[in-house]
Amino acid sequence: MKLFDPDPTQRWLFCMTHPDDEISICAWIRRLTRLGVPVHMSWTHSNAIREREGRTAAHLLGVPQERLHFFAATDGSACDEMAELLPQFLDLMDRVQPTRVCCGAFEQGHIDHDTTNFLVSQAYGGLILEIPFYHTYVTRLQTLNRFSDPRGQEILHLDLDEQRFKKVVARQYPSQNIWNVLLWYEISQNARLRPMTLAHTERMRMKGDTNYMRPNHPPLLARKVSRSDAWRRWRRAVRAFRRHQRRESM
Repeated sequence: MKLFDPDPTQRWLFCMTHPDDEISICAWIRRLTRLGVPVHMSWTHSNAIREREGRTAAHLLGVPQERLHFFAATDGSACDEMAELLPQFLDLMDRVQPTRVCCGAFEQGHIDHDTTNFLVSQAYGGLILEIPFYHTYVTRLQTLNRFSDPRGQEILHLDLDEQRFKKVVARQYPSQNIWNVLLWYEISQNARLRPMTLAHTERMRMKGDTNYMRPNHPPLLARKVSRSDAWRRWRRAVRAFRRHQRRESM
């Protein structure tokens, strides 16, 4: 199955977590909208400033304003609000009726990213594609735009116009200073003789049958994550969500 598939009969929903996450897949979104493929976008966390930035970026991507969906999860604490967020995600899926849903990979880069991935898996039974944002929260210098396990990934190579476009989009979030973060990441990787040209590619993989109580990484990195306070917090949040769901079903 081709993941970067421009089939005009598809209906795409990109479930981002924070306005700026879409930088990682913005060239592909623009390809779709230029072909007339229906695209919707959502953000799990937002506020007035970030919503404005997200809407500006979406305009550049060619996504109509009426196809943008903003939730109000607390930044850094969305995992504790999953029971309240799930009905909103179910309603989103019902209204959009997507055939493909994309979200950040479950890779312990940010606990809110993992929350969105979990909520998508609970709300949608169709094809889910994962995008690498960054991982992990236990490493000093996180890895951007790469899966920790690249098996099954599909890589989209961008032309020069698309590479320039990604840099334009990255400048649309002044409240987050994301442009400087990306710039210094490339500089640091070059200094370590590990060149990383973030604007040259975009990546996706098909989401597997994720065990949300285990870190989603190769063994050495998974063990490191599993010893962290952030991971213990995540497990508590998932257990609390499941207890809530059991009570609701009684």
